[in-house]
Amino acid sequence: MIRKADIKDLEACIKLFKQSVKTLCAKDYTKDQIKAWLGIDEEKWKEKFKNDEIFIYEREGKIASFISIILDQKILDLLFTHPDFASQGLATNLLDFALRNYPHNEIYTFASLSAKEFFLKNDFEIVRENEAIRANQILKNFLMKKELK
Repeated sequence: MIRKADIKDLEACIKLFKQSVKTLCAKDYTKDQIKAWLGIDEEKWKEKFKNDEIFIYEREGKIASFISIILDQKILDLLFTHPDFASQGLATNLLDFALRNYPHNEIYTFASLSAKEFFLKNDFEIVRENEAIRANQILKNFLMKKELK
């Protein structure tokens, strides 16, 4: 079931994010890079949950995946799936659902090395390679764009 997120989902989504990054990104990033990536600002996440379009995919009574879109910036900010539910099509279904009423003609995302292939399969194109710096660690990612009809 897909539903709109609520602030009460914040803790579960942060936990899912951390599990996802630790498990699904371990082959593409070093332990130090993952540790830096996990060092999030929970206050900023609270703001996201108040201001962004966030949808949750529930499966077996748990949050299995979530997506966050910053509408005014045309940015798909977060899309993470719990490792137990990875490669089951949940993120694709969630992306399709979130874009169904999306008001713009294009959307951008910064895709990790681990997520790049997912976004390519979902009709995103690489705009450029990018480097994000977190806690003195360089995290390679890709600015990607999808044209919408």
